[in-house]
Amino acid sequence: MRKQILAMSCAALFSCALICSGQALRSTPKAPAASVRGRITIDEVVGREPQTNPIPKLKIYLFRAGDTKPLVELQEACRRGMKDPGANLMRAYDTCSENLRRIVEMVPTLPALATTETDRDGAYEFAEVPAAGRYYVVGVKPVEGAEPLAMVGFINKVPAGVRITLNLSANDPWTRSTTPR
Repeated sequence: MRKQILAMSCAALFSCALICSGQALRSTPKAPAASVRGRITIDEVVGREPQTNPIPKLKIYLFRAGDTKPLVELQEACRRGMKDPGANLMRAYDTCSENLRRIVEMVPTLPALATTETDRDGAYEFAEVPAAGRYYVVGVKPVEGAEPLAMVGFINKVPAGVRITLNLSANDPWTRSTTPR
């Protein structure tokens, strides 16, 4: 009798352990990562014909939204200066121009999640991006004798296993879109 009770207890315990271990495995599945890709271009008018040209060999950064606070502050300062109806437009332009130059210097020093470079067609891709995050995709480039290029795009909550396409244009002012909250 004692052997039967012991055998039943062991069997029950083993079944319980199997069920519990199976539950533990089912409750912690690894979510598939997402990816972000796009193309970076500059639009020009040559003669009278509009052309869209890729920007090759541009270093692109992927940042978590929380790591871009200094960048966002410079964008916001420029936006506020341009929106103020009583503002001195020349001073607002100077502020934006200075902030743009600071962004070009600052971006490489921020903690990037990943970096890549555009190919000859202006295409880029970040594979294995953790899902459900909020991200900034930023491309900056000093241009000798002209305003530097700064392209900033925002991605809100990337779904798992999804490929997001974010195309950026150097013609869009880096202050155009409002900062997501």
